[in-house]
Amino acid sequence: MKNEPFTKLVGKEFSPLIVRRYSQPILTFVGIITDDNLSGLDSVVNNFFSEKEVKNDIQEIRNLAGGLTERLKEHYKKAEGIGVLISFDKGFCSSLLGDMMCHQMCRDEFYYLVNIATKV
Repeated sequence: MKNEPFTKLVGKEFSPLIVRRYSQPILTFVGIITDDNLSGLDSVVNNFFSEKEVKNDIQEIRNLAGGLTERLKEHYKKAEGIGVLISFDKGFCSSLLGDMMCHQMCRDEFYYLVNIATKV
């Protein structure tokens, strides 16, 4: 047996980045790269927000963004990258995980898609 790199070609699903916009209770963009089924993404995000009180406070918004990122990580076990962007009074808060944090191309694609979404 040779010591060659192993690359999995069979059984790997396509993992395109998706970006979803949520308007309530606060403008939030969620980006995720995963092989998991995302049919329940809206439920995960809406349930998270139903458990939280959104306050007009910078640290509370930071906690909210980080908490949502962690909730998505817990729910979507195959997530390769997660990005949460929250827009609040005169500010934005971003929480990135995995590929979104480590790979500039993934991060650029996430912010590019958010930029397109805000222009549509």
